[in-house]
Amino acid sequence: MIRGAYIYSDKHYDYTMKICGLYILERLLYTLHKTGIQHIVLHLDSDEKAFFNKTIVPYITKKGIIVEEWPNNKKPEEGSMVIPSNVFIQPHYFDNFKKYFKESKKIYEPLLQEDQFLINSINDVKKAESLIVKYIIENTGGYIAKNINKRISIPISLQLAKTRIHPNILTVINMLVGIVSAFFITQATYWNMVIGGLLFQLASIFDGVDGEVAKFTFTVSKIGGWLDTIGDNGTLLLFLIAVSWLYFKNTSIGVACLVVSLCFMGLFWFIGMMVWYLRKYSESGSLVAYDKEFLQKLPREDIFVKFALSMKYITKKEFFALFFFCFSFTGKIFLLIPIITFVVCAGACVLTIINIKYLKAVNTIR
Repeated sequence: MIRGAYIYSDKHYDYTMKICGLYILERLLYTLHKTGIQHIVLHLDSDEKAFFNKTIVPYITKKGIIVEEWPNNKKPEEGSMVIPSNVFIQPHYFDNFKKYFKESKKIYEPLLQEDQFLINSINDVKKAESLIVKYIIENTGGYIAKNINKRISIPISLQLAKTRIHPNILTVINMLVGIVSAFFITQATYWNMVIGGLLFQLASIFDGVDGEVAKFTFTVSKIGGWLDTIGDNGTLLLFLIAVSWLYFKNTSIGVACLVVSLCFMGLFWFIGMMVWYLRKYSESGSLVAYDKEFLQKLPREDIFVKFALSMKYITKKEFFALFFFCFSFTGKIFLLIPIITFVVCAGACVLTIINIKYLKAVNTIR
């Protein structure tokens, strides 16, 4: 609907102020680009123009954003947006366009209101950051993630975003925490198992950091999604291997071989069902997309769909990481293996039935 965006200097403000690690004008450019606006024209005063060319251009160039200079006396094209350079806008505002933008003579302008305003002071920056954080928390599924994990991870993510660290580096670091967790589990003493469970829970909390930094700095990518998926499941796999090793030490070989084999076959089949969907039908690399893009669209009266939706929360990392940590205090963490085996095998069977019944129909409609 929007043909382009014309950005102008409203009045002098502190150009060095940052929102979640990004300069105000830089963030505005990323927001417009994310919403699909490719034609962006700038008409800045001399000071802001100098700051833009020296400081912001190197960053936006890396992300493939190209801007033009607004020629003197040229009017914006019909169907374009005219925006002050220091306005705070969030990408999801474009989903409710009439609420956040007004039209006059076929030119669109942002409506200044409580959650869309000009950034002129550090208090405005803090208000903008609180709105971004609020939106992330509100769109986080799961009680533990929303009310516990995010309360810890978001303050960390805000500080890391200011360093411009790439989210993929954080994903790798989190994977290393998972590896150390598995190592402590294999030591087989009581406190080593507790420490291992604690590190696994910390990995679950910090798992949100890379995604939050990516959202704060507009560096979300399919590659990052796949790396995050690999990291999550790699960490889980190492944890299960460590706990399986303890299960072998505390159970007869025959029983352990049967249960552990079923556990890993069920796990690979369970995850494989979702990964196959992502590769064939989705633009996302995150397993969350399987739920949002597929499961949520299925008829709730179907007993298998109902079972899958009811089981999905206990298969989320936020739940089972905390459960594993609490269970580690029993000193018998190896007993998790038969519990996990039942859950993943049941889940794999249900997802297989659902995929056969609905996958082709849902994606034909799409």
